[in-house]
Amino acid sequence: MPVSAGSTTARSPRRGGGSPAWWGVIAATIVGAVLVAGVFGAPAQVGPGATEQAQGADVGEAGPAYWVWEASQVVTIPTPVPGAISTVMTAPTVLPAGSTPYRIDPATAGNTSVRWEFSEETTAPRSTELELRFTVGLSRQAVHITAYLETQSAALAAAILFYAYWDAGAFSPSSLSVETMQVDVLVCTAVGVCP
Repeated sequence: MPVSAGSTTARSPRRGGGSPAWWGVIAATIVGAVLVAGVFGAPAQVGPGATEQAQGADVGEAGPAYWVWEASQVVTIPTPVPGAISTVMTAPTVLPAGSTPYRIDPATAGNTSVRWEFSEETTAPRSTELELRFTVGLSRQAVHITAYLETQSAALAAAILFYAYWDAGAFSPSSLSVETMQVDVLVCTAVGVCP
């Protein structure tokens, strides 16, 4: 899954000191530190409308092979505001036969949003409930939302894209810093019987 981490800038060394081998060790250490920081600690910087690049500890996914997290973007909530995904385990939102947007929290048209793009593959089992656990954190706050979907009762002829919008409120899209972004998709054993 794609996410871009912030950049790191190192100062250039002073001229006239140390051996070339010593500077090679320092350069290798700096490169290693930058790579480790990029994977283990840097918040994800997500630009408006752009799909994220790379993946680290801040961003992750887990789920069945037939429900694929394709991308995430910072966009605005569209007009009209998409319908809500069910948050009731015993009454999941049944997915339609065509690409559809949904929202996972109360939303206002035009507000900054994180949008997840999912692909339901042709291998999806029929009438199967999925529990989607979203975690999104902006700087110091984190939001946890659990939603429920049900796959179609008929076999799919082709993969279908679905979108889930999370309304981030009045944050500026050009400076939104996503600290955490996690989606766990669990397969329920029956409708209303989820982990």
